[in-house]
Amino acid sequence: MSQTILIDTDAGDDIDDLLAIAFALRRPELRVAAITTVSSYSARRAHLIRRLLAAAGRQDIEVAAGQELPLRALTSTQRTGPTDAYVANHAPPIDAKLEHDLLATDAVRTIIETTDRYPGELGIVTIGPLTNIACALSRRSDLAGKIQFVAAMGGELNLGRAEHNIAWDANAASIVLAAGIPVFLGTWDVTRRFTILPPEIDLLRSQNSPVCRLLGECIDLWWPHKGGKPGPVMYDLAPMLWSFDRSYFTTQAMDVCVETRGEFTCGMTIRGPGAPNADVTTDMRAEDVKALYLGTLLNVD
Repeated sequence: MSQTILIDTDAGDDIDDLLAIAFALRRPELRVAAITTVSSYSARRAHLIRRLLAAAGRQDIEVAAGQELPLRALTSTQRTGPTDAYVANHAPPIDAKLEHDLLATDAVRTIIETTDRYPGELGIVTIGPLTNIACALSRRSDLAGKIQFVAAMGGELNLGRAEHNIAWDANAASIVLAAGIPVFLGTWDVTRRFTILPPEIDLLRSQNSPVCRLLGECIDLWWPHKGGKPGPVMYDLAPMLWSFDRSYFTTQAMDVCVETRGEFTCGMTIRGPGAPNADVTTDMRAEDVKALYLGTLLNVD
């Protein structure tokens, strides 16, 4: 039996979102019911997801654009724009009608309706800020009891780091962690242990597959924005993989809290004194994860 998931993503900044979603689409253990986008330019992110789904022949999957602002004021360092997001290059400005239509799809409503369609069976895989999920939980008080799990890439408890997905909307992350839903937290230091290197990118490009060709194009557009990374760092693969096979990870049950007020610490995840609310990664079989990933994508036909 396959695991039904909804993917919530900020695809269009780092490249690993698209690479992880392509993996999920290929795995027989997963049934992707819907994909929602979050963060600034969410309609353009949804447009990018639609391109990936078209390449995969999966236009049957619903795509909905979501919240563009966090549940608090943005700081200057949180504003994602065309100069630092490759989505601006790969999904050029869309016309006003298409943008309106994409935004009208309403990711929060999609999350609620998909959860109602699969009560107790739906896992939500979050590979971006948690704003859409928090808004859905706030809109429907009974929703948390219908969600099987939330599997998130986010947070860091050992290195004193305010990880992006949590820090972009710390209040939303706090709401999700307090909702009573079983949570898997793939932390920054563990999930970054798998990187796709240039020779492996060349193998991906060599595949006779619309999906791999599109991913190769996206990697090329992302490359000037990669900073010091040797290649795509596959943070976002972890919650996808965990959702159907937990054996690749070592986790520890912890009470995870999010700092929402500190001038210098807002967005940090810390270990609290209460009952555990999340299974947090402490290790990952990185080489085995890489082998599974490459074996999955390089066999796309």
